[in-house]
Amino acid sequence: TGEVEELIKVLDRESAEAAVTKEKCAQDEAAAKEEADKTNEMKMSCEADLAEALPALESAVSALKSLTKGDITEMKAMKNPPKGVKLTMEGVCIMMDIKPEKVQAEDGKGKVDDYWKPSTKLLGDPNFMQKLLDYDKDNIDPKIITKIKNYTANPDFQPSVIEKQSKAATGLVKWVRAMEVYDRVAKVVEPKRIALKQAEDDLKVMMEGLAEKQAALQVVLDKIAELEANFKQANDDKESLANQVDMCEKKLVRAGKLISGLGGEKTRWTENVKTLGEEFTNVTGDVLVSSAIVAYLGVFSSTYRDDFVSEAVQDVMSKGIPGSATVQLEKVLGNPVQIRDWNLQGLPRDTLSIDNAIIMSKSRRWPLMIDPQGQANKWIRNMEKENQLGVFKLSQSDFIRNLETCVQYGRPVLLENVGETIDSILEPLLTKAVYKSGGSNVINIGDSAVEYHDNFKLYLTTKLPNPHYLPDVCIKATIINFMITLDGLEDQLLGDVVRKERPDLQLSMDKLVVSMANDKKQLGELQEKVLKLLQEAEGMILDNEPLINTLQQSKVTSSMINKRVAEAEETNASIATAREGYRIVATRGSLLYFVIADLPQMDPMYQYSLEYFKKLFNYCIDSAEKSDDLDKRLSILMAFITDFMYKNVCRGLFERHKLIFSFLITTTIMRNYKTISFAEWNFLLRGGSNMSAGKTPDASFISQVQWEMVAALQDNLTSCAGICDHIGANIKDWKVWATSENPHDVPLPAPWNTEINTFTTMCVLKIFRQEKLVFATEKYVMEKLGKAFTESPPVVLSDIYPDTSASTPVIFVLSTGTDPTGALIKFAEERNYLNKLQTISLGQGQGPVAEKLISAATKKGEWVCLMNCHLAVSWMGSLEKIVEGFSTQGVEDELFRLWLSSMPSTAFPVAVLQNGIKLTYEPPKGMRANLIGTFTTLGESEWESCVEGRGDRDNRYWKKLVVGLSFFHAVVQERRKYGPLGWNIRYEFNTSDILCAKDVLKMFVKKFDEMPWNALTYITGHVNYGGRVTDDQDRRCLMCILETYYKGEVVVKDDGYRFSDSGVYYSPPLGDYTKLMEYFQQLPMVDNPEVFGMHDNANITFQLQETMFIMDTVLMLQPRVGGGEGGGKSPEDLVDEMAEQFEEDMPDLMDHERGAAGMFEVLDNGAMRSLDTVLLQEMDRFNKLIKTMKTSLKELRKAIKGLVVMSADLEAMLQSFQNNQVPGNWTRVAYPCLKPLASWIKDFQRRIKFFASWCEQGQPTSFWLP
Repeated sequence: TGEVEELIKVLDRESAEAAVTKEKCAQDEAAAKEEADKTNEMKMSCEADLAEALPALESAVSALKSLTKGDITEMKAMKNPPKGVKLTMEGVCIMMDIKPEKVQAEDGKGKVDDYWKPSTKLLGDPNFMQKLLDYDKDNIDPKIITKIKNYTANPDFQPSVIEKQSKAATGLVKWVRAMEVYDRVAKVVEPKRIALKQAEDDLKVMMEGLAEKQAALQVVLDKIAELEANFKQANDDKESLANQVDMCEKKLVRAGKLISGLGGEKTRWTENVKTLGEEFTNVTGDVLVSSAIVAYLGVFSSTYRDDFVSEAVQDVMSKGIPGSATVQLEKVLGNPVQIRDWNLQGLPRDTLSIDNAIIMSKSRRWPLMIDPQGQANKWIRNMEKENQLGVFKLSQSDFIRNLETCVQYGRPVLLENVGETIDSILEPLLTKAVYKSGGSNVINIGDSAVEYHDNFKLYLTTKLPNPHYLPDVCIKATIINFMITLDGLEDQLLGDVVRKERPDLQLSMDKLVVSMANDKKQLGELQEKVLKLLQEAEGMILDNEPLINTLQQSKVTSSMINKRVAEAEETNASIATAREGYRIVATRGSLLYFVIADLPQMDPMYQYSLEYFKKLFNYCIDSAEKSDDLDKRLSILMAFITDFMYKNVCRGLFERHKLIFSFLITTTIMRNYKTISFAEWNFLLRGGSNMSAGKTPDASFISQVQWEMVAALQDNLTSCAGICDHIGANIKDWKVWATSENPHDVPLPAPWNTEINTFTTMCVLKIFRQEKLVFATEKYVMEKLGKAFTESPPVVLSDIYPDTSASTPVIFVLSTGTDPTGALIKFAEERNYLNKLQTISLGQGQGPVAEKLISAATKKGEWVCLMNCHLAVSWMGSLEKIVEGFSTQGVEDELFRLWLSSMPSTAFPVAVLQNGIKLTYEPPKGMRANLIGTFTTLGESEWESCVEGRGDRDNRYWKKLVVGLSFFHAVVQERRKYGPLGWNIRYEFNTSDILCAKDVLKMFVKKFDEMPWNALTYITGHVNYGGRVTDDQDRRCLMCILETYYKGEVVVKDDGYRFSDSGVYYSPPLGDYTKLMEYFQQLPMVDNPEVFGMHDNANITFQLQETMFIMDTVLMLQPRVGGGEGGGKSPEDLVDEMAEQFEEDMPDLMDHERGAAGMFEVLDNGAMRSLDTVLLQEMDRFNKLIKTMKTSLKELRKAIKGLVVMSADLEAMLQSFQNNQVPGNWTRVAYPCLKPLASWIKDFQRRIKFFASWCEQGQPTSFWLP
């Protein structure tokens, strides 16, 4: 401290002396500066004056330099130079001080000066140009300047004038004029130059004196600087000691903060390090499998993906590559924060959807998403909304222009409704054929080259549920299967249910999801920030105060968020528990949707969108009966939703598919409840056979094939264990049951009537009386869901109209010979809209007419009916655009309605079908449904139409006979189901027939007091109905049936005239419309053939066909993959085992050369015995079949193992094996047979054995009958 004070005293003294010297230097510097400023002004003045002459001088020099030797030679060679050229050369000669020659004047009077000859000499001088350039312009003789001024003042001595005469002369005249200007300016500048020179000299002397004084001052300043440095060093040492003490105190505080800030992270980081270590060990195998998922599995469903991943993991581990036992794409390649953002943007939360999003984000190719339910479409729209997403269709007229704009400005594009082929205009985009042009990235779109922005993205979606894309599409785009899953839809519907039932709960859930997502995102960012700060910290970490403060702040924020997240998760758990109470309703809805989603496989017109289904689902929640009791409310909702969905969809199904639909609903629900096992379901659909079963115990009612099926039933169903022994021991009881008229209504022999459930009973019935399975199916549906699910709800336009809207078309799905126009016209009349109904039958050239009708009707609120849309396939695309425009652009008048009719057609727009109201228009199935349908169409007003103003006689005749007519109409229609037994030719009787016959009947009742029965039956039978009948025997039968219903006894009998011997069908007593409908309602669901005038045996073939149709259709709708519940062998493994067994049991080819003695001998007439010929031909055919079977079995097994490509034939063969059916490639070369596969194989082996024995042992004593 003392040293520092002494240094301060010395420093003060020296500083005072230096200040005096410094002030003197400053005064001298000021004077020097003033003098320098004056000198600089003089210099600038000179330069300004010179600036006037220098441009002209530079221009002249430039002009001279531009002259070539040829230009000079050309001017020199002039014999008679122009005046301007001569004038120029005179000026040059004067400047060069060259004397002229004296020549005779042109007028002959004396001599004059002539410069041209001297000029030519001057021009001939090789150094002429250099002399001009080197001309001493600063010392020009004043006499020369005096002479040259006479020239420069001459207007003809201007470059603009001379250049018209000679290029070389122009440069020379510029030079002369420049010399004159320069000389003039130089005379003005010269005095200034002299004064400038003197000023610069004075300034130099002054500056030298100033430099000496500044040097002395610098010596003083250096001494002071040295003193200050010594002082600073001493002072720094003093402060350093104080800072060290302060720093130690601060480090202690920071260390405390650091320990506090990171103390809570030790446990988590230790666990993370351990987890990361394991993941790092497994990263090779996990990334390898995940890469395969991204590259290859996007197109497959979750089942196939799981199978592939399981096999891939095993393969990776078998090769010694480290990897996880289970690979989940979400954990390997997913980002939890990004996935939460995707979920908030509308991505379903199920695993398949999340994996699809990861595949899309990681793939290098643009995604093509199979999206029949629009889930991916909705997600993409929300995700890219902020990026100005462009949503287009290939059919749009301005598509290419919009696409080019998006590509150029980097806007994402969503291309909707892509078909099975991709337009070639997208080829460069799919292959990313970008190239450089003019320094920019460019891509070709059509004939245009468009600048390619790096931010451009392309998304493609298709609504086709099962598209077939060629390989060239698959390698250009990443095909991703976004078809919704059962769990994914269940979660969505659960949200809808809770949002309706407990809006407060769902609102809390929605807010909580967003809040938790944001908090977890922020928490992750904070943790990343902490780790980044620690990683990037340099030197001693306790010296980094900003780092310590950031860590502390992060810790505080992290603690708050962790607390909030913990509370949110507790709240979320309680909300989830409350929401779970409604899951059974969502599950029911999800099951129903997937049943409905499979319907297009039965008929292409059965299309229903997820959006339409959700609309109905939410309507059910709003419309169902309310209850404060949660369990009761849930039961009400499930029953109402199931019933409403059935009725809404059923009205758009053909009669032959309605029972299948209700059966699928029932079994899907029961399978979800686990009341139907996979084994039971598989046996009912595919059957089974145990070829090792013994001989049938009673061939009189159990065939060998049936007994083998019983053995298979015992093997596959645990509930049927011991049934073979029981049948053998109680053969009489089983025979009574199996041969009963209606075994589906008769209990099985005890104890099986109580030990197995209804569905297993159906499996037993399938074995013994398969034709009755159609009734058992109906009974099962009735038992589980109720009678309403076995009835066809009547299609009444007045009931359906409230569900329609201006943007929702009504689609009549037609069957052959039906026409809904009459019903529509009648409905329009009832609503006083007949004059506003426009109808047109589509066909060639009718499309533009229909468009005009629709356009006008949307403005006026009219109805338009487009009939036979299936005949205008080429116009269906335009129809789709029009209907889509109703939703996107709206309709001017909400009273507008669009009615469409079409036969089933794959060309009908799917989008229109999915969101339209579909009504099938065909006769109802069964007498009961037919009669109800007929009188629903006629209506109560028509039933009472003859009462007003008429007597009791007319009333009785009308009502009795119109009922008889309705019975007749139902009978002639229902006889068609018996095929040739009903009618020799199938006739398409329809509603128009009964409407015409009804009008004839009404006319006869009102016109004749005595009914002319012969005339009535003739017109009705031969004209109204017989006009369709072309077979004489059919006409005779039709007239006979009609006479049963059109006769006096029908009218006279009050207690009811019987239409059948059983008395079930009769003409009811007179009453009102309600009582009549009640009578129809109590008629049996299953018709007895007697009402059709047929024997009971006619039912057997019909019922068997119905059963086979139902089972085959349901089987067709089942997924190909599957397997037993709870694991077990895969279907492919089971088929491989079957094929292996068939290969082992395959007989050798038969060789006629091994024939017994005397076989195949040629007789004297040159021919073999006829039976030998038969045998030889049969052997050849069976050898061909054996070869086919051996080859196909070998190829099938290779295909299953992945050694060869699974062709379409092999795929069909695999499917046939799974369904216990004979493959088509075998039946094409085999003998006709209806046996299932297992029995067929056994039969085939017996046949081969028979013919081989015949060949080798000679002609048998007995032969098989076909």
